[in-house]
Amino acid sequence: MFQSVEGLLTPGLIKQQKEQLKQTELENFAQADVNSLISHRTLFCDNFLIRLWRQFSLHEVTDLALIAVGGYGRREIFPLSDLDFLILTEQPMPADLAKKVEEFIQFVWDCGFDVGASVRTLEDCDSQGRADITIATNLLESRLLTGNEALFDKLSSIVGREDFWPRKTFFEAKIKEKKQRYQRYNNTSYNLEPDIKYNPGGLRDLHLIYWIALRHSNALSLEEILQSGFIYPEEYAELERNQQFLFKVRFALHLILKRYDNRLLFDRQVKVSELLGYQGEGNQGVETMMKAFFQSLQAISLASDILAKHYKEHFVDENGEEECQVLDDNFQMINNAIFLVREDCFVQQPDTILDLFSHLIIHSQAELHSSTLRLLHLALGQLNGYLSELPAAREKFLRLLTQPRGIERALIPMHKYGVLTAYIPEWKGIEGLMQFDLFHIYTVDEHTMRVLAKLETFLSEETAEAHPLCVKLFPSLPDRALIYIAALFHDIAKGRGGNHADLGAVDVGRFAAQHGFDCREIETMKWLVKQHLFMSVTAQRRDIHDPEVVMNFAAEVQNQVRLNYLVCLTVADICATNTTLWNSWKRSLFASLYQYTNQQFNQGMDNLLDNQEQEEQNKALALEILQSQGFTEDVQSLWKRCPGDYFLRNTPKELAWHSVLLAGVETELLVKISNRFSAGGTEVFIYCKDRPNLFLKVVAAIGNKKLSIHDAQIITSLDGYAFDSFIVTELDGSLLKFDRRRVLEKAIINSLNSNELPKLQGSENHKLQHFNVKTEVRFLNTEKTTHTEMELFTLDKAGLLADVSLVFSELNLSIQNAKITTIGEKAQDFFILTNAKGEALSERERQSLSEKLQARLD
Repeated sequence: MFQSVEGLLTPGLIKQQKEQLKQTELENFAQADVNSLISHRTLFCDNFLIRLWRQFSLHEVTDLALIAVGGYGRREIFPLSDLDFLILTEQPMPADLAKKVEEFIQFVWDCGFDVGASVRTLEDCDSQGRADITIATNLLESRLLTGNEALFDKLSSIVGREDFWPRKTFFEAKIKEKKQRYQRYNNTSYNLEPDIKYNPGGLRDLHLIYWIALRHSNALSLEEILQSGFIYPEEYAELERNQQFLFKVRFALHLILKRYDNRLLFDRQVKVSELLGYQGEGNQGVETMMKAFFQSLQAISLASDILAKHYKEHFVDENGEEECQVLDDNFQMINNAIFLVREDCFVQQPDTILDLFSHLIIHSQAELHSSTLRLLHLALGQLNGYLSELPAAREKFLRLLTQPRGIERALIPMHKYGVLTAYIPEWKGIEGLMQFDLFHIYTVDEHTMRVLAKLETFLSEETAEAHPLCVKLFPSLPDRALIYIAALFHDIAKGRGGNHADLGAVDVGRFAAQHGFDCREIETMKWLVKQHLFMSVTAQRRDIHDPEVVMNFAAEVQNQVRLNYLVCLTVADICATNTTLWNSWKRSLFASLYQYTNQQFNQGMDNLLDNQEQEEQNKALALEILQSQGFTEDVQSLWKRCPGDYFLRNTPKELAWHSVLLAGVETELLVKISNRFSAGGTEVFIYCKDRPNLFLKVVAAIGNKKLSIHDAQIITSLDGYAFDSFIVTELDGSLLKFDRRRVLEKAIINSLNSNELPKLQGSENHKLQHFNVKTEVRFLNTEKTTHTEMELFTLDKAGLLADVSLVFSELNLSIQNAKITTIGEKAQDFFILTNAKGEALSERERQSLSEKLQARLD
């Protein structure tokens, strides 16, 4: 608390007292009540400003009042909160007084407070408050600190008038603010680096409830809102509990920061969770805290939504004519809102909860009435067991999955309002569950709902441009309920320990059997959950041009129907994980794997795919392209130098492009970069006499230009020339523009012409320092004698590929192929290597490679 001392206050003294207060808060934080901490902070600021007011002799000016506004007016002061106050006067100030007030405000700044100060007359408050909803809201929350009480009463009278901000106008302005705020945060509470104040479900949603109640009945706190009858006792208890949690998290965040911010960034989450006392191995502590945090956000967001609906229905639209339509014995639609006729219906007949969402599907523009939502919330709290235990509920649930827009209008609202938690026993485990990494940008439950929503978009032709294969396949799937249920369960076992895909497969099998599916359908759903990452790994981290890879993939998938299900689920899963992941390069990878697998099924599983036919076809198409361009040079002499893989791994367009580039070329080094020939990426084509450290020099030059490498294709001609291709993009996934392409060409040429190894210029990603990824080296298919396949898992960092290729060079290993995948903070890269003899690595060579990589990267 502010310590009363003799003599004048000085900025140095106040800063010292603020620091002492912070130290006391840190020492007592674990056992302290957060309301007491906030109250002490607020009182400290009150006493300081009142004392300073007297020090500047402003108490001697009778026509003056010092008023706390905004969050300070609500007595919500956190360690880094702005100090918002109003200096009110009846008439404009004379110059000497204005100067003294200005010095007063500057003194507060000098003491280290972030100040939000305004100086206004009563007339200013009236006119500016009417013109600006933010000013009006601040004035509504005002409280007198010191000065002319009668003047403050006049201000209260002004803002209390009905015409100052009529209730309807005020409500609509605040709802508009909320919608705009939600749009900035993707309309979800589940952003993994959330803003405690502005995120959906954050403190601003609580403030919305306060503001509506304050404008309506002058209620200033949750207790007063409860006494006014605006909220139920059960709602009050839930809001109070979640408010205290958010207050505690925000207070802890402010204690560890030096500058005002309300964002829970990853590094801050670790420190806040420790301050709050969360413990566990690895990331368990922070993930446990964030799960509680997201559950609080969701509860507050839902309460805010319900209470806003309630206010609108009862006080904003109260004079409108009521249109009523009977939907069935239990439901009516009143003014486009679905209303529960029998209040005990959800408790007495819980399966009717599913009818509610069936009506939402049928009436595509309808909403849920606030009273329906409140009764639903209360009924779910009284439910014994799970809804899925009721045969009638199971029948209705499956029917929802077969309806058009069933995901958008039923499953997503069911999650929002807590019905999925009441229906699926395992759902509670992933509700609000975050994964502490840079890859997953949503909580597990939010990600799952986005997978379902993405799947449903495959029914729309509007999605065809981004997902042509899925839009073709999805409408023809035998039973969409199977893939929707598989999507519901694909990540449901995360957070339990063990392999989440294996555990989820057991869960979905039990759920599917309970819901009456036959053995074949159950096995399909179990397989989809168990193998939901299989196609993603194969396409992005395996050599899909290798017939053995295709054969193994096809053998696991077994048939065309499973393949169609799997590709749709895989694409939806990728798109719903992180908005930056999907691009046309990935689309081409999955389309190629799908095509090869189809060919394998059509040919039969007795023999590997014969790629010679595809090679000849690519040659023929490339010749057609060249002839259409009027190209008359002889390409056969060039092509005779190239192995068969060259024609398989390059498209006809790329083959034609290379042929034009190399026609009559005499130089031993050619680097060309284009956006025209490789789907979804910028292709870097390098032709040169093979030389030591070629891969190292190229990847270093690319990395120094801050570009992402997605694929590296290393092909050496029969006469020892490199025909290498790299697929690169900007860090945001976009293609390189003209100037960037030319600069990169020059950089690669300079690097290859240099006799020295390149120096890395990349800067470290500071976010990575908060993550620990142990380097792991895996060797696949070690029985092969022609080459070695290696997977590398390690922390992504600047210059990683250059470090890896340096190790390869030290051991005299050659890279035949590489696939580069970054999963948030993790690099998951795949390499095909040969030793100095051009053969697969021996066991001893593999051991040496693994040890050197771990020593360099860990």
